[in-house]
Amino acid sequence: MKVRKINCPYCNIAMKYVGTKRIQLGKSNMIFEHLDNWLSGALPVSIYECPKCLKLEFFRYRK
Repeated sequence: MKVRKINCPYCNIAMKYVGTKRIQLGKSNMIFEHLDNWLSGALPVSIYECPKCLKLEFFRYRK
């Protein structure tokens, strides 16, 4: 996995690579509880954070 070099669009300083996580897709409602979440799956993303303003950037994970 290649770590990108990204600058924060607000602070113009290098963002820190936080890691790769799976973000749950779908939504939860009262009738079917978490059924939509189970059927929708998850999206793997690479996460970057600005150390100054804490802005997060997400990119679809590619091997």
